[in-house]
Amino acid sequence: MTKPTPDDPKILIGASIPRSGHHFLADMVTSYFGKDIWYCEYYTFANCCRAVPCTRRGRYSFIYQKSHDRDFQLPATVADALYLIQYRHPVPEALSDRELDIKDSLGRPSLSFRKTRAGFTTWLAAKAIYYRKFHDKWMAKRIPNAIYLDYASLTADPHAMMRAIVRGAGAEVDEAHLDDIVERSGGSRAGTGKNAQSFKPRVASDSPFYDAELLGALEDYVLKRCPAYEFPRELGGNYETSALYAMLLLKDQKEPLPKGETKRFQFAARLAPDHPEIQRRLAQRLIREDKAVKGIEKLEILIDRHPFFAPAYELLFDTCAEQSTAVPEAVLNGNALIACSESAGLLLKLGQAFQDKGYTVNAVAAYALASTLEPANDEVRERLAASVKR
Repeated sequence: MTKPTPDDPKILIGASIPRSGHHFLADMVTSYFGKDIWYCEYYTFANCCRAVPCTRRGRYSFIYQKSHDRDFQLPATVADALYLIQYRHPVPEALSDRELDIKDSLGRPSLSFRKTRAGFTTWLAAKAIYYRKFHDKWMAKRIPNAIYLDYASLTADPHAMMRAIVRGAGAEVDEAHLDDIVERSGGSRAGTGKNAQSFKPRVASDSPFYDAELLGALEDYVLKRCPAYEFPRELGGNYETSALYAMLLLKDQKEPLPKGETKRFQFAARLAPDHPEIQRRLAQRLIREDKAVKGIEKLEILIDRHPFFAPAYELLFDTCAEQSTAVPEAVLNGNALIACSESAGLLLKLGQAFQDKGYTVNAVAAYALASTLEPANDEVRERLAASVKR
């Protein structure tokens, strides 16, 4: 292999499941190659070229591009590249990612809903789909110009993983330099080195988000549907009877139904009859059957039970507008502001409902939140200005 140069750099492309040790690995790789490497997290740069390989890399001998490949558009066919594929057992990964995900911010589903078990179920279903798609693209048929880094192996013996990467990148291994880099990046996880005791394997049950039933269903799905990961079983569980599977079936229309089942929604409803998304769709069905009054009543009950579930508010507002019916007063409160804070459009509808009831202060609050989300939105600015003048 020709030694990489700025005129002919070696491209390293990272495809990693979140929370699989990417930053630990990237710290070691960038520290090892030092001033000779360009590291690109494309989503952190406003003017990113969004190309693979990177076109704005400057003159470096090594280029390292990071991606979680969430849209599965990352090319897997760059022939001269070295792919670094990182993955992790779904249970500790989900718990670690959950701890990062639980942050309150505008423009996202409300934290109050995401913290519920129903919200966790929906979130885990999306994760199961992502694991399957990542498996089918990167794991089921391994590409020859790739190094596969299971989190457990990476943290157990980072020296071995780094040696493979350095050699795969066309460079010579400097053992003394490598030892220093590994130690400064957190030390060997295998039980040697002065920093070895700093690493403690995650104990799943210690997490405040531990839910053996839901996590067991996630694990069971990944183990059965994604065998190339070769993960060991840590929990008992059966995804085929779980609410998680119900949400997965509704999120992914390409997910095949179990043998003998022909009606997707009916099957999902049997698995998770009380989940708010099931109840929302039942209300939507009533509305489509010209039973809007019953549909609205069902949405009122749903919102009373799940006051931070934004999709229920959206369906309610749209139905009331179509029927020229006032939004039920019972749902117009502070919970609605929290629930609708992920969407400027939804906040506009809520603000109008507040105005129609004469709740001027609440209307101003809704429009102000919408303005924070979309400050350049002319309709938002006009509504806010008009409501303040009242």
